Amino acid sequence: MNRAQNGTRTDSPAGYGAAGPDPDRLDQLENRSVEARSLPQSPTSPAEVRAAGLRLEDLWLPAVTLHRQALHHNLDRFARWCAERGLELAPHAKTTMAPQLWAAQAERGAWALTAATVAQARVMRGVGVSRVVIANEITEPAQLAWLAESLADPDFEPMCLVDSSAGLELMERALRSARRQLPVLVELGVPGRRTGVRTVEEALDLAGRVARSTALRLAGVEGFEGVFPQRRDDDSPERTRTWLGRLPEFVRRADARGLFADADEIVVTAGGSSYPDLAAEAFSGLEGLSVPVRPVVRSGCYITHDDLFMERASPLRSGADPDPLRPALSCFARVLSCPEPGRVLFGAGKRDLSFDIDLPVPRAVLREGRRVPVGAGARVVELNDHHGFLDLDAEAPRFQVGDVVEFGLSHPCTVFDKWSLIPVLDGDDRVVDAVRTVF
Repeated sequence: MNRAQNGTRTDSPAGYGAAGPDPDRLDQLENRSVEARSLPQSPTSPAEVRAAGLRLEDLWLPAVTLHRQALHHNLDRFARWCAERGLELAPHAKTTMAPQLWAAQAERGAWALTAATVAQARVMRGVGVSRVVIANEITEPAQLAWLAESLADPDFEPMCLVDSSAGLELMERALRSARRQLPVLVELGVPGRRTGVRTVEEALDLAGRVARSTALRLAGVEGFEGVFPQRRDDDSPERTRTWLGRLPEFVRRADARGLFADADEIVVTAGGSSYPDLAAEAFSGLEGLSVPVRPVVRSGCYITHDDLFMERASPLRSGADPDPLRPALSCFARVLSCPEPGRVLFGAGKRDLSFDIDLPVPRAVLREGRRVPVGAGARVVELNDHHGFLDLDAEAPRFQVGDVVEFGLSHPCTVFDKWSLIPVLDGDDRVVDAVRTVF
C-alpha cells in the first residue's frame, strides 16, 4: 500500500513517531478484511475501501463516519496546544482503539499511548507501539504475568499505577523474576470516587515503599481529574484546580525526601479531555528539582471532539478558543416512518450511537443532493436497539420516509467501539479512507 494514500497521514511529513505503531504491522492490519456493516462490500479492508471510489450515498445506513478535515485539524491543533505549554501527550488510546489514528497521533509527537487495561496494552504492543502507560493498578495474576514477560522486550516500555501496599505486594510477587523493574506511578485519587490514595501523606508513604522495591521503579505520580463533573458552568473547575495542586505538592515533597534519587526524570501526569488546561496550570511551577520533570496530559477525546459533551467541557471548545476543536464524527441514518404528527422514526439506535451521556443531535436532512439544516425544532428523545425517536416542533423542517438525517454525537469513546471499520469522508462526501478499530 502507498502510505501517501492514507487519509489520516497524507499531510504529516514528519513520519512515524517513536511511540507509534510499526509501519509494517500497520500495513498488515490495514490490508486484512473485516466485517463492515456500513460498507457495500463486506468483508473488506481499509486498503480496499480507499481504492473503491465510494461516496456517502454508497454506504449502507446507518453509518458512522469520520470527517477528514476536522480530524486533521484536531490532531494538529491539540499537538500545537500541548507544545505551546511544554506538555507531553500520552493520548488515551482507548477512545478509538484504532492503530491508524494512533500512528497519526505519534506522528504529531505523542510521547506514549495510554491504555485503560492490560488487554488494550497487549493490542498496542502487538502493533509495535513502544511506550504504553496503563492507567490502572494491575492485580490480575495472568495480566501481571504478561507484564513480566513484556519486560523482557527491550523495544517495549510499559508503565502502570500503584495505589496501595496490598497491590504493590501482588505486583512484586509476580514481577520478582522479571528481566527489569516495572516503572510505576503512584496514583492520587479523589475521596469518594475512583482508585488512588486519598492524601498526599499516603502517597508519600507508598512512594517510599516503591522506592525500596527491587521489582518496581518509582517513575512519578498520576491522577485523573475526570472524576469531577466535566462542565464549565459551576464550581467544578475550581474544585478540580484545587485537587490537581496535590500532584506538584507530592512531587516536591517526594523529591525532597530523595525518593527520585535513582531516576532520570519524574513523570507527572493528569489531564483528561475536559481539564487539560487546569493540569497544565498545575504543572507549570515544577522547577528546581533534583531531576527534570516530564509533564504529561492524557487527553483522548480531542481527536474527534463532539457536538455536546466535549463541546461543553474542553478548553478548546467553540466560544472559548479562537481556533476550536471541531466535531469529526457523524452518523447518517434513514427515516423509516412518520407514524403520527411530530414523530419521526429513524434507523439507528443504541447498537450504533453513543447514548451514555447525551442523545444524538440532528444536524441536517439530506434530500436530493441538498443539506437542509434542522435547527432546534427537532430533538432525539429515545433510542431502542436499532430505532431512534425524533420529535418535531412546529418550526422544524418536515421529514419524509426515505430522507437521510445527519446526527452529531456525544462522547466518542462509546461510538468507536460499535464499529469495526469507519469510513472517512472528505469535504465533497467522497469516501477517501476507512479507520479500522481493534476492540
